[in-house]
Amino acid sequence: MAFIKESFLRKMARNDELKFLAESYIVKSKLQAKITIFLSHSHKDKEIAVGFQNILAQCGINVYIDWQDSTLPDEPNRETAERIKEKIRNLGLFILLATNNALSSKWCPWEVGIADSIKGYESILIVPIVDASNEFRGNEYLQLYKRIEMDSVSEIFFIIDSSFRKYGATLSENDIAYHGEPLIGFLRRKARLTQI
Repeated sequence: MAFIKESFLRKMARNDELKFLAESYIVKSKLQAKITIFLSHSHKDKEIAVGFQNILAQCGINVYIDWQDSTLPDEPNRETAERIKEKIRNLGLFILLATNNALSSKWCPWEVGIADSIKGYESILIVPIVDASNEFRGNEYLQLYKRIEMDSVSEIFFIIDSSFRKYGATLSENDIAYHGEPLIGFLRRKARLTQI
């Protein structure tokens, strides 16, 4: 397992086939999505956010990105904050793209706090993103939540429980065999739960 690289998500953002798929899910999502995701991220990382959105579109998952919402005010204000809270409350999952930009943002930690107060442990995921120097700084509070990591050989995404290993910890030979729950299985399970 490894943290996802910025460069990988940038490549996914530029994939025209995936862009088309993601755009089609944005259009029909209100009618057909069984589960939707609020994607918290820094606006400095728009390309990375689109790359992640494109990956999830392959799974038939709609990802809400605030700057793609034309109904939000142009300048952040009180209305923006209330609408963001409403989206976090009403969408199925909350995911933070934990880049260095997101971790130094004022809005992203606020959004994590809102999600933590209204969603359960199973509905909050962190995606640690390593930068070009292959580093992830992280913050202690992020270790409270499950995270999404990638098998760098097969490019399959897994949900890793927060207790598995701390950020920066070295894996032992026994740990390498642990893969967690495949992301697609986790999303299917969550979709079935929302139908009940």
